[in-house]
Amino acid sequence: MKTPKPTPARVVRRILEVADTGMLAVDAHGIILEANTSLCQMFGYTRDELVGQSVGRLLPADLRAAHSRYVRDFANAAESERSMRGRGELTGCRKDGSCFPLKASLSKYRENGDWILLASLHDFSEQKQAEEERVWQATHDALTGLPNRALIRERLANALERSSRHGRSVAVLFVDLDGFKPINDSYGYDSGDALLKQAAATLEAQLRPDDSLARMSGDEFVILCEQIDDPVAMSTLAQRLNEQLRQPFVVNAQEVFIAASIGVAIGDGAKRSADEMLRDADAAMFAVKRQGGDGWRFFSGDLHEEARQRLALTRGLRVALERDEFSVLFQPIVSVTSGRVAGAEVLLRWTPSDGPVSPAVFIPVAEKTGAIIPIGAWVFRQACLAAARWATIFGEAVPYLSVNVSTRQLDDPALADVFEATLRETGADPSRIVIEITETALMDDVDANLRMLRRLAELGLRAAVDDFGTGYSSLAQLLRMPVSLLKIDREFIDGLDKRRDSRIITSTVIGMGHSLGMRLVAEGVETAAQLAELSAHGCDYVQGFYFHRPLAEEAFIDIVRREIAPFLTAPDDPLYFLVYVSEAVTPPDQAALAQLLDTSRQRNAALGVTGILLYQHGCFMQMLEGRRSVVEGLIAKIYRDPRHHTVRISARGALSRRIFPEWSMGFRDMSELPGTPDFDNWRQRTQELLALADDPATSFAFLAAFAQPLNPPVGLPA
Repeated sequence: MKTPKPTPARVVRRILEVADTGMLAVDAHGIILEANTSLCQMFGYTRDELVGQSVGRLLPADLRAAHSRYVRDFANAAESERSMRGRGELTGCRKDGSCFPLKASLSKYRENGDWILLASLHDFSEQKQAEEERVWQATHDALTGLPNRALIRERLANALERSSRHGRSVAVLFVDLDGFKPINDSYGYDSGDALLKQAAATLEAQLRPDDSLARMSGDEFVILCEQIDDPVAMSTLAQRLNEQLRQPFVVNAQEVFIAASIGVAIGDGAKRSADEMLRDADAAMFAVKRQGGDGWRFFSGDLHEEARQRLALTRGLRVALERDEFSVLFQPIVSVTSGRVAGAEVLLRWTPSDGPVSPAVFIPVAEKTGAIIPIGAWVFRQACLAAARWATIFGEAVPYLSVNVSTRQLDDPALADVFEATLRETGADPSRIVIEITETALMDDVDANLRMLRRLAELGLRAAVDDFGTGYSSLAQLLRMPVSLLKIDREFIDGLDKRRDSRIITSTVIGMGHSLGMRLVAEGVETAAQLAELSAHGCDYVQGFYFHRPLAEEAFIDIVRREIAPFLTAPDDPLYFLVYVSEAVTPPDQAALAQLLDTSRQRNAALGVTGILLYQHGCFMQMLEGRRSVVEGLIAKIYRDPRHHTVRISARGALSRRIFPEWSMGFRDMSELPGTPDFDNWRQRTQELLALADDPATSFAFLAAFAQPLNPPVGLPA
């Protein structure tokens, strides 16, 4: 006996049951004929509750009439299948009244002359939620939940379009937090994130319901305000924001303080684009930041020109390295005591096709945009290449090179690795290269900069604090830094021979630096009077137009070559020293001593002789060092000098290197030493220079001690 052939209705029902998606069958009037288990579970009904009911029960009430027409149209249409995706989002309604998104497709077939419609329904709630989350993440800041740069730009573009139709202005406020970075670096990123959330909440609390607040990046926010009739309202808002952000914030039980630089741009869609509005507000903010921050400013015509120039500079800087538009000059750094070039500061120059651009103009732009990182690496490489070339020319007499490193570079974790690779590639001696960092930059994040400076010190590089005296460093912080030079800012040097406060500050800085074992470099020396003051205060090095302007490498090499020529020795005329004592026929007064010292220094500098002269109660002790023939010639002249008698040589011989490489003639008057204790009760006999000369080894050691060997010389070695 044959198994009866299943009817079409049974086939349909079996298909519906085994399908893992929601399926139902309805007639041409929209009455449900069959529903499978998946669909019943999706909507929360039993099969018996659905069969015989209108399919509209599965839809929200306001959509049922339209859906019934759609089903009838499909039943009467020629097509046998139809996807419902083109209708937009289809919404299902569960038995409990909750709604959810659906994807659906329809097909139909005839049975006994009537159309049967099959619907396949898919709940895509999870997919839609995931898509909404992806969209939210793409348009919002994860930390604060605020719109991000992309979304605020879209909203601004739409607002400008509306403003062009309605004739009312739109305002953009660009807010940059002042003082955030030190807090973030000092207390950690978690504290920084907490502070940003609080700052965002503070900003949002001051806005109207229809205003938009967005986080652009880091500590930068943008506020969008529509329907602006009076600019005064925006100035009032900006002032209120400044006041609120000055209030203390509590982060991890610590009270911290910040402020804000705010730029305001107002316009409408008939004249301004979204990018222009954001750029103009940013330019106004940047102007406030440049003035010290904690304030606000409207964008204006002069700022427009600045912004235009800054944009042009930004574009030019991106390709300047590729086009080989950068070059370096070398400004000589001169030893005060010898008058010779001891080093050079490497100065960056930019000369695009339309003419040179001042470093004062392009360096801040490069710093802000981050272009300073590759540019700074290029400058360091040029310094290393020069150092390697000069070492082959001058040998041990090679001048040191000083290279400026910016705040942005210090923040780059790859800085030390880049410098290490450059040193290895060029073969430059790191001990002859000094990294200059401004005092303000150094103290901006002491702990992070200390770690970076230690990394650089491990490479053999030395560090200098530039513009010292203009920042806010404390002595305790400075002691932590591996710093070997302090550069006194030109602001104090400019008033050195005119203002008492400049002299006091300069003298104090020099004394403090020496007490810490550092050398001092004065910048911007332009007059003989300034040089005289610095020499009197014991400054080690100077640089400025009084000596040299920035030079091309060839000119710099020529100057150094001429200066060190007298100091170069030959195998048949080696480096030699001589110590002698003598008595003055007539003990000189202070003026005569000064004249004697000045003459000696000029003569010795010309002859390539260095050394030191001591004076005590009419007696002289002097060490001379230089080529043997020159030293022997000098002592012969001293023997014949009628101002001396009882000239006696205490020690003489060959030297491996100079004891006083930077002093054409150091001097110390031992007759009176102010500030020393009273030794009268302990004195058994006075050790005069004539008696000291009886012991050659002690005489040599005594004189050599005046060379101040707390730091290795950074100037001209032997």
